[in-house]
Amino acid sequence: MTSWWTDARINTTVTREYVVREVGPKKSQDALHHPLGFGDGLTDDTYLDWILEKGRRCFLILNFIGVPERIFQLIDKSLDDDDLPLTEDALFDLNLFGGRSETLDKKFYRQQFSVLVQDLVPGGHQDFGADEVVPLEPRNGRKGSISGASQTSDRVYVHQKLYTRKKIPTSGDNGVDRVHFVMHLKALQALKHPHLISVWATYAQQNFSYMLLYPTTELSLKQFLDDQPKFFKSLEKQQRRNTLLRWTHCVIAALAYLHDHGLTHQSIRPSNVTIDGSNTIYLANFAALNAFDSTEGRGSTYRTEIYEHAAPENWRRKPSLYDMAPDKTIHPGGGRTGRRIKEPTKVPSVRPSTSFFPNQRTRSATTTTSSSNSSSNTGLKKTLITTFSPAERFAPAASPADVFSMSTIVLHLATMLLGHSPKAFASHRARHNRQAGRGGAPADASFHVNLTQVGTWMEMLMKDALEREKKDQKGKGTGRNFWRSVGGVVHSVEAGLRREPKERHTAGELETKIGKYVGRALGNIGGIGCGCQLQDEDAERERVRAEKGKNREETWEQEEESVFGEPKYRLSIPATVTTNPSMGTYSTIDQERRMGMVIPVMENWPLRA
Repeated sequence: MTSWWTDARINTTVTREYVVREVGPKKSQDALHHPLGFGDGLTDDTYLDWILEKGRRCFLILNFIGVPERIFQLIDKSLDDDDLPLTEDALFDLNLFGGRSETLDKKFYRQQFSVLVQDLVPGGHQDFGADEVVPLEPRNGRKGSISGASQTSDRVYVHQKLYTRKKIPTSGDNGVDRVHFVMHLKALQALKHPHLISVWATYAQQNFSYMLLYPTTELSLKQFLDDQPKFFKSLEKQQRRNTLLRWTHCVIAALAYLHDHGLTHQSIRPSNVTIDGSNTIYLANFAALNAFDSTEGRGSTYRTEIYEHAAPENWRRKPSLYDMAPDKTIHPGGGRTGRRIKEPTKVPSVRPSTSFFPNQRTRSATTTTSSSNSSSNTGLKKTLITTFSPAERFAPAASPADVFSMSTIVLHLATMLLGHSPKAFASHRARHNRQAGRGGAPADASFHVNLTQVGTWMEMLMKDALEREKKDQKGKGTGRNFWRSVGGVVHSVEAGLRREPKERHTAGELETKIGKYVGRALGNIGGIGCGCQLQDEDAERERVRAEKGKNREETWEQEEESVFGEPKYRLSIPATVTTNPSMGTYSTIDQERRMGMVIPVMENWPLRA
């Protein structure tokens, strides 16, 4: 790890003994004790005194370029550390090095910046010149700044701690105003939450401004769901369960903290939730951090992960006309006859509604229409294809949309906690969107389109939790409070996955609700659910919010009793019960029965009226 020439290091290194030893031959050593050549006898200071009081950096620079004896000429011109840095023109005019001036001038000019390091401090901002050295070291081991690098982010060490550095252009067509950048980031530096990636410091150099983010993590939740790392697998089984349950509160607590401070995330998905080697989870890349990133959102507006975890109001249907293949195919030999292709049929597909999410909208299949004269001239026909396109990025309902997306994250964690794979969950969501035959686009596994399937998956998780709860009551498992809490977390998620934004709970309400279950399971009753610690003012904010939520405590207790006790909520849509010998007992809602679709009935699972 590189040691930078800070004030403390310079004072420790450049001592009386160091100067005498490095200045050169005996003649130069003796000259150190002579009185200064200027001042006309008004001072008794020697050259050595001047170096130790005013010229430690100047001596280091001359020693680095191999001419320490030139310190006498420099002092005779009344130069000291306060005159640094010297410009190239100033060095030429001083003519410190005689006939070799041009070469040594350039060496002196470059070397002086190594001992003029401006330190980076928490919450601070520094402006560095083009040739100044930034006191950080890229993770790949190269020293200095990377102003010419093409990456928009990398990892760097500062004071032996690892940070993520993001580069923002402040010039050119895509550049941002540097003053605006500093003011914006100063406000963000006040955000301090144990599960939120925050701004540690900022600096500017040449045409770029940089922000250093902390902590730096190695793994995203998306990667974690695909393959758990060794540091997680090495934990005992109950520790892994506790960790996953704790995370359900950590992520919603970070989101509630953002909303309490007037900010929204606007891009919650597994890739923007990160995990470090100590099994701590963080919410990263919220909108305010990416406000100046010109590369954010480049490329296709449709990305599977963004689409699948987005709220319903963030994606709208958009019909477009496309030119498709002709209706007939000419033989390779060029003959006049052709084989007529069967006209496409219009097969509307309607998604069923669910009692869990009664406001589930229907989704129509792709509609194909032909223009009357499309094949007469061009041989092509016009086809109307309906796709999804993103709504405005900064929508007014960003907070409810955040809650929906965060609820999908919590549901992923609960799914893994109960021993089910993300692949099985995605397959279940897309179950009714698959088409027969080979080829074609992947089945739509998004949450907002498949709320029916999400509801049945949650019912299955609740049934699983109930079975584990019963097993624990017989003294064979983890303990009643644990699985009871897992069931409570899954039950709480329903309030964040409602289709209509106005019907969803706020992030603060979900945090308090989930925190109660997590705190009970992990022994943190009366405190923050995951056991994390906030700053004093933020802890007070948590206390006030919990106080405001006391009037809902009775309702939550009733819901909890209904999870594992007698059901207090039933299906809101009239249903009949049928039996399928191969699949068990099912509740067939009228609309779903007409379509040949069924939903399992789970005992003791509350569905809101």
